[in-house]
Amino acid sequence: MSLLEQLSTAEVAPSDRLPFWNDIARLVAPIQVESLGETPFEARLYRRKLRDCELLSPCSSPARIYSAPDHENAGVLNIQVQHRGRSTNHTGGRTAVLEEGDFVLYDPSKPLWLSFEEYTQAIVVRLPLATVEERMPHLRSQVGVPVSGRRGAGALFSSFMRNAWEELEHDGSGEWVDALGDAIWPLLDMAYAASRPVIEPNRRDERRRALFEAVEADLTDPDLDVHRLARRMGVSARYVQMLFAEMGTTPRAFIQNRRLELAARRLEREGGDVTVTDVAYDVGFNDLSSFCRAFRRRFEMSPRNYRAGERG
Repeated sequence: MSLLEQLSTAEVAPSDRLPFWNDIARLVAPIQVESLGETPFEARLYRRKLRDCELLSPCSSPARIYSAPDHENAGVLNIQVQHRGRSTNHTGGRTAVLEEGDFVLYDPSKPLWLSFEEYTQAIVVRLPLATVEERMPHLRSQVGVPVSGRRGAGALFSSFMRNAWEELEHDGSGEWVDALGDAIWPLLDMAYAASRPVIEPNRRDERRRALFEAVEADLTDPDLDVHRLARRMGVSARYVQMLFAEMGTTPRAFIQNRRLELAARRLEREGGDVTVTDVAYDVGFNDLSSFCRAFRRRFEMSPRNYRAGERG
């Protein structure tokens, strides 16, 4: 049984489908969809949230899509994998034609347009910018650069995402789904290794690494805040806030997200051997109700249900 969230125009009158779909699309990003076909427009959107990222799969009849800069989505980067059909994408000052299996990185905080003249399905991986900066700090330099999914490391990443998506469509309830997000990063790193420019770490990169280390060192301390991080790093609190702002987040949000990820891993690993209360206090929360609310917002279920294996 698939556990994908699905939105569709199937139950909408043909004349109302395009306005309906534009309203739906704006829930994901501020885009405008124009139909290119003579037949009635039709589209579907599947969604699945993972622990460290989100997967979307839009399917559509021929269309042209425009996207204005979306500062609300400044905290993510998107990888678009062409799953079926062919599309032309323009982003980051570059134009790329994607055949089946090819993929391209785009920044939803920047303008984007794409078009396709046949029925098309894409797989979009939404990556938190804070995690990108931590694991692959130079990935943003590759916005708009197409990667072939037919050879080399690009084929490994593309095949993995397309096969994983087809498994999700048929059975997204397996334990393997929780580890899917972890498997994406090393494959993505290999896919961009050849085209990524070699850049010597600068002082800002070193400060960012020091910031991540400072967060991890005191992550479970309830008193960890921007001032504690600044003292550990020997910089001002304003500078620490600026480093987080460059990653599209805030110190409080980043710390809370890391604590929730740590809590989720403990609940997965230890299951019924640990109480939700113990986990909440152990990872740095000093209030159980606050932990439960934050956990539900992050994982769309209670810590108790997550521990019981009802993830998805």
